[in-house]
Amino acid sequence: MAEGPSGAAPRSGRAAKATALRAPPGMRRLAGRAAAFVGLADPDKPVAAEPGLLSRDRPPASAPPERRDAPSRPSAAPVRGRRGVDYEVVSTRRGPGTWGALAFLVVLGVVAWMVGSRALRWASEQLDPPGDPSGEIVLTLPLGSSTASISDLLAEQGVIPSSRAYEWYVRFKGGPAFQAGEYTFQSNSSVWETMAVLEAGPSRVAQAASQPLTIPEGLTVAEMADLLDEVPDLSFSGRDFLGAVRERPVLSLVAPAPAILPPGVIDPAEGQLFSDTYFYDSQTSAEQLVALMVDRLDAVLVELGYADAPRRVGLTPYETLIVASMIEREAQRPQDRAKVARVIYNRLARGWSLGIDATIVYAVGERELTADLLAVNSPFNTRVLVGLPPTPIAAPGRASLEAALNPEDGPWMYFVLTSPDGTLSFSETDEEFLRDKAICQELGLCG
Repeated sequence: MAEGPSGAAPRSGRAAKATALRAPPGMRRLAGRAAAFVGLADPDKPVAAEPGLLSRDRPPASAPPERRDAPSRPSAAPVRGRRGVDYEVVSTRRGPGTWGALAFLVVLGVVAWMVGSRALRWASEQLDPPGDPSGEIVLTLPLGSSTASISDLLAEQGVIPSSRAYEWYVRFKGGPAFQAGEYTFQSNSSVWETMAVLEAGPSRVAQAASQPLTIPEGLTVAEMADLLDEVPDLSFSGRDFLGAVRERPVLSLVAPAPAILPPGVIDPAEGQLFSDTYFYDSQTSAEQLVALMVDRLDAVLVELGYADAPRRVGLTPYETLIVASMIEREAQRPQDRAKVARVIYNRLARGWSLGIDATIVYAVGERELTADLLAVNSPFNTRVLVGLPPTPIAAPGRASLEAALNPEDGPWMYFVLTSPDGTLSFSETDEEFLRDKAICQELGLCG
């Protein structure tokens, strides 16, 4: 059937009569009871029938005869030749349901406020217990003590109320680098009062024979284990060290859970052990060394402001740690680190592959890369895949951590080694890069 201009079927003969749409009686009664229940209608008043559309030709058959003395009702404004729809005005009032709902919300708000206040007061007391510090407690902190072991000792001796609160506060805010020895604390102390005692130093330095142990920057976890096998008078082996690392693969506060890492990850703990000089004695264990290295990394990240990485470089703290590990492996000179960081961020911003050969070296375990190795199927192949590798590729030092968070401004998209002393040349265009790469090849520094 053809349609008219308005989109409706044309009328034939007399104008079609409008038909009122009515709900079934049962549904109308149910709606009325619901309205009465929530206080929108009087429960004693019968539910009115729905108003219908008035026919243009005649009044409803059930309409009562109009009284002559009854006041005339204003007619509804005609709409397209019809009279408007008469609606009954329903008065709403606040019944028991409305007042009950308001009372419930008030009670709920009061309970939430009481619970929140109680939780806040409890958390505050874990850091700063009520009452004044009292009574001296002399404790000896041995060599190799980590944040966790110190917090447990302080809580056991009544210096602080909670070892967990102390540990997390120190790891988030950064703790003092203390010297092993004898300290005098007071019971019922706050976390900051305890940290002040540690910062002041021991009253008597521990006399146990100790030796320095230096873990260089840029090592993988496996390379650290190999190094430890060569340390004399160490009470544990490299295998023990790897065992301690594997027992807690989520080490640093910035690290993701291993379960969310993609297939092909070599070591979930990579990059989470800080390279530094540590001291050990005949009693130092592999677990203590691992805990110290993790604590040191978290303290440095807090000090450098890694929590602000999303605003400063647009990456999470862990992703920024990955960038720092690539800088550590690629830049030999301090002045090149911030420029390498800028190249990485520029390429990420343009959606380019990073092309960092150090990530492929990490994946295949070979420093001489052939054409086949450069095409290896690995999440660490940054020549093929776009974006960051899933984990760090080494342990970055402080300088690389700083550079990753503070890249130098510049338009560079490439860098390549152009001198045996480790000098990198940075360029913006393909032509500039090919020129620098020719120098690298002439010197036999790259293939």
